[in-house]
Amino acid sequence: MLFSSPADSEVTSVAVTPGGRMLMLVRQVGRFASVQMIVQLLGLAAGILLVRQMEQREYALFTVTNTMQGTMNVLADIGISIGMVSIGGRVWRDTQRFSELVRTGLKLRRVLGIVAILAITPLLYYMLTKNGATPTYAAILIVAVFLALSAQLSIGVLEVVPRLRSDIRLIQKIDLTGAISRLVVLLALACIFLNAGIAAFVGSGTLLLQFYLLRRYASGVIQFQAHENPDDRRAMIGFIRQQAANAIFFCFQGQITVLLITIFGHRIGVAEVGALGRLAMIYSVIANLIMNIFAPAFARCQEKRRLQWIYAGIVTAVGAFSLVVLGGSILLPTEFLFVLGNKYSHLHRELTLMVAGASVTMMSGTLWCLNASRAWITGSWLNIPLTISGQILLIPFIDFSTVAGVLIFNLLSAVPSLLLNAILSYRGFRQPLPVE
Repeated sequence: MLFSSPADSEVTSVAVTPGGRMLMLVRQVGRFASVQMIVQLLGLAAGILLVRQMEQREYALFTVTNTMQGTMNVLADIGISIGMVSIGGRVWRDTQRFSELVRTGLKLRRVLGIVAILAITPLLYYMLTKNGATPTYAAILIVAVFLALSAQLSIGVLEVVPRLRSDIRLIQKIDLTGAISRLVVLLALACIFLNAGIAAFVGSGTLLLQFYLLRRYASGVIQFQAHENPDDRRAMIGFIRQQAANAIFFCFQGQITVLLITIFGHRIGVAEVGALGRLAMIYSVIANLIMNIFAPAFARCQEKRRLQWIYAGIVTAVGAFSLVVLGGSILLPTEFLFVLGNKYSHLHRELTLMVAGASVTMMSGTLWCLNASRAWITGSWLNIPLTISGQILLIPFIDFSTVAGVLIFNLLSAVPSLLLNAILSYRGFRQPLPVE
């Protein structure tokens, strides 16, 4: 085993009282947040290096590549993460049973990965060539995306193992190793030559390194030779069917700013959207805390009153953090934009719109993550007609050829999802807790 895992003994020894459980959670948050802050600062530094070193044409191509890679990864995950966390929250103590769940998730994710590649690659090629890439250069960037996706398909399943076991040190070491490696390599290459293709392959290499470390850890915790579990497979296929339309829609909604500015605007606009998105990485600290600590704790909790307190605390903290960042972008736009360099220093209004949109999306994503961890997702399909209806109403009033226009559209498009997830949470709390 690469890293030791004190999670089992820690859970059983500390969780005897509500006060002990809360103390353990606070300590986990403190340890995780400090390291995660370093990881995100390293990631931000790498992102800013790319923004400053690349020509806007190259950064536009990198933005498209990175965006569509994320789309493929989400499409390859439809319903699987929900199943891994919601089922895993009940069976993670049973090694054989947990191994069967992981094996089932890995096989299903590979199948969805092939579907995602077939569906998205033509769109990726179009967007790259539309932003100035030659056919050969576009093919090179697509190869980099495939390499990254090959690692992400397994990472998306295997990362549930340390998360449910509360092995925070392992998560920290893998994240920190990846962030340091990526920044060091980019700094070395920046002294020689750096373009979209090189940056994309560096990102792919980082993901492959993280996959290697995660699999080595997981091999000491679970049994990779375990067979698929038919019940888990049926449950996950049920989640996939239930979430397919919603996930596909979410993929395109999540990338809608880049897609719209590619179609209606200019490659400079794509670079500006991508550069502003780098500043939104500040939200990644909170997102990682929720994903790696709070959502698993929320999934494991079997006491209704404590469940309500965890939910209220998470939502309040995310809301307060978002308001602070939004206020800073309004009062100190020059300071925010300084890190991006002179090419992007004029984007004051766009900065505020980007932060506002990221704040609404962050809150909506938080509610969704908590709901999904408890499988409170029945009716989530309503997000599609609600959002599309709102977007149709917005079309006559939005100028899609400008960065500000697509950011306004993105901000308003996120509101229906936020409201719907709040309703799903309310309905979930009214349901009785399942019996183990």
